[in-house]
Amino acid sequence: MIPYTLKHILILRLLMCYRFESARSLQNLLFLASAEKTERQQLGVYDFVRTRTGAYSRTVRRILDELKKEGLIVEKPELCLTDKGREIYSSLGASLNPFFSFWSLCVDIVERYGGNPENLNKAVFYNLIFRRAKLGERIFPSYLW
Repeated sequence: MIPYTLKHILILRLLMCYRFESARSLQNLLFLASAEKTERQQLGVYDFVRTRTGAYSRTVRRILDELKKEGLIVEKPELCLTDKGREIYSSLGASLNPFFSFWSLCVDIVERYGGNPENLNKAVFYNLIFRRAKLGERIFPSYLW
């Protein structure tokens, strides 16, 4: 059994509330939420790298792999929770309450793009912070790490 961090629980909550076509859409959402404000977010993920398909985070990928290994999520045909994942989230979800502002930011972004993963994926390419980074380069400045 893995130790569940707040980032694990955030991803479980996102998957509980929304459907993502792939890990790419989830990573792009978390990037947009992290980039929305210039100050460091307590729950934000900052190891994003610019790729041809959007923002990629090794941390988010590691968390998804751990959740998949534990049987809490499945990735095919789309990224979603299993029954065991819903159960774990039900037990631990309240621990995100102090970080409501980051959660609210994620919800606002999903609603801004109509819950459409393709619109969300396209939005990353219009983000100035993303556009300033070169392909394969860290997106956020090193002082945020």
